[in-house]
Amino acid sequence: MKSRILKAVIAIVAPLVIEFVVRKISEKLDKKVDGDKQLPASM
Repeated sequence: MKSRILKAVIAIVAPLVIEFVVRKISEKLDKKVDGDKQLPASM
């Protein structure tokens, strides 16, 4: 019974965690890209 509840919790939480991690990574990449774009413009 406990393993079924645990699997259900993991099934609900895992996509949220993955989405959170992907969002954080994409934000870091966006910041790097923005920084690269701004450097030539400011020179």
